[in-house]
Order: sequence, then C-alpha cells, then structure tokens
Amino acid sequence: MPDTVTTMTRIRTSTRVVVLTTGGTIASSPDDSGRNRSGALQGDVLMSQVSLPEGAAIDVEVRSLLQKPSNAITRDDLMSLRRECLALTECSDVAGVVITHGTDTLEETAYFLDITLPASPTIVLTGSQRAPHEPGTDAFRNIADAVMVAASDKARGLGPLVVFNQSIFSARQVRKVSSFQVNGFASPEAGPLGYVDGARVTIAMHPARSVGLELPADATLPRVDILPAYLDASPTLLEAAVAGGACGLVIDGLGRVHVPPGWLDVIARITAQGIPVAIVSSCPSGPVHASYEFVGSLASLEAAGVIALPDLSARKARLALSVLLASANGEVGAQLRTLTA
Repeated sequence: MPDTVTTMTRIRTSTRVVVLTTGGTIASSPDDSGRNRSGALQGDVLMSQVSLPEGAAIDVEVRSLLQKPSNAITRDDLMSLRRECLALTECSDVAGVVITHGTDTLEETAYFLDITLPASPTIVLTGSQRAPHEPGTDAFRNIADAVMVAASDKARGLGPLVVFNQSIFSARQVRKVSSFQVNGFASPEAGPLGYVDGARVTIAMHPARSVGLELPADATLPRVDILPAYLDASPTLLEAAVAGGACGLVIDGLGRVHVPPGWLDVIARITAQGIPVAIVSSCPSGPVHASYEFVGSLASLEAAGVIALPDLSARKARLALSVLLASANGEVGAQLRTLTA
C-alpha cells in the first residue's frame, strides 16, 4: 500500500492594506480662525472613524507620513513617498496601499507614482472635498472605498488609481474638476475605470500603462517650470525661468498647441542650450496636431526642437520631464514621447 502524503495549505483569512496619510482636507480639523487646519489629524485618529463594509476581511495598518496641505508637497516629498511604496512592494503580505492626500495636487502625486512604480501592489490615492468635521463629509466614505479597491483582486496590475465619490480613475487620466463639490475628480477624456458600491468593486476598463521608470534611491527631481501661453503673452517669462534655474520647460499651449509668434525665437535659443522644452494643450480634451503653418504653430515649434505631448496635462508633463531628467541615459525627447505615448 503506497504511503499517504498529507499536504497542508495555508488559507489567508484576511487581506492586509497599508494606509499612508499625508495631510490635506481629509485630515483637517477646525482652527481658531473659523477655517480648517489642513493636515492636522494623525492617521490613526482619521482611520478610527472609518467603517468598512460588513464582512470585509481586511487588516488595515496606518502610517502618518506627512501633516501638510497638498499645496506644500515638494518634489522631495514625492521621492520619500515613492521609497515608502517601494518598500511595501517587498512585503508579500501587503495586497494594497492607500494614500490619503490633499486634493490640490493629488493628481500630480498619482501620476508621479504611476510612472515610477511597478504595478503591484495596488496603490490607491484618495482625499476629500469636505473636512471630516463638516456636514456631509466625504472623507470616511472615500477612505473606505479606497481600502476596498486596494484590497480587491480586480484592481491588480492597473497601476496607481484615484478613488473619489465612488468612482475609480487611472492616474494618467484623472483631473480635479471642481473646487468644492464631492464629485471633485473626473477623467474628461476617458471616463472612470469603474466604481465602488459598498463591498462591490467593479472594473469596466483597463488603462494602458507605461513601464515604470528606474530612479536611483537618492535621486533629486530637477526643477521643471510650466509656462502658460495666452493672448499676447511675453516671452520674457521663458527666459526668466531658465535664468532662474529651470532644467526644463513645459508650455501649456493654445488649441492644437500654439504659442504667440514672439515666443518662437526665444524657444529656439533655449532648446539650442540643451534645455528640453515640451508642449501640451491647455484644452481639457483633444490631441495635439501640426495642422497649421504659421509662426508659433506646432510645426514651427517642432522645427525649433519642442517636444509635443498628446493627452497629458501640463502638470503631469512637468513631472514626466523631471523624472526623465533625473533618470534618463540618452536623448530625453525620444524617451519622453515613449513614456507619454
């Protein structure tokens, strides 16, 4: 009679999600002035008021990383947050990470992590438009939804996500679209990837993602400035940015991406110095295209060495260029086009 072999299988009864808090409206408390003190609440105080759906077998660990409004987030903060997320990717028992964040720059942090982190574990960013103590606050609902998405197998491999007002958005496409309403975020071009309804996480679309860029652990993100184009804008702002220490420029262009005629010679002088200049459209939707032939058109800008980027906001293009300047070996322009294609 053959020997009997008994195999023991360890069954995981709960999922571990780590919540990293950074401040923002979602961590606000009342100030003596009658206004909100952004980032005042520690993570454990915030999470103590969050209720997950009944039956959710999720172990939540909370770490307070920053206590500041998101207008004060720096490039160094982004690198610190990335290092924290990378360390958590090495923990095999961590299914997902939730980052609570102020809404002003949330889309920028999400995109930075999107282009610099691997796809696993799931990274979810959320915030709130109303402080935790305000009537009708969306703080605790958004956190609970973000935890459910971070723990869900359906969200694996989608890259960093933004969860807001029960909707799930890709980091590349999401934008803040309202200064105060609870439906504060949207993807004007692509729409949401899915939604959260209590314990139910539904993913209807999968976003296209670029491979995460390698960055040295001690890397410093170079300064890249954004210059908006507008009627009769002076090109001296471009020169001032470079003179002030900008290592790259992103132009928030007009329409199909055009600039005032007087900008062209200045831009050509800047690119001739080896300083990369990228341009995106200030329109909420629609691709860039060299449709016209006039001084300041995209065709003339590309002839002057400008890099046109489709379907990306100026704020996100700035981070992409900064990351490439910190990590790229070789021609930045080609890598920037590949990253944002």
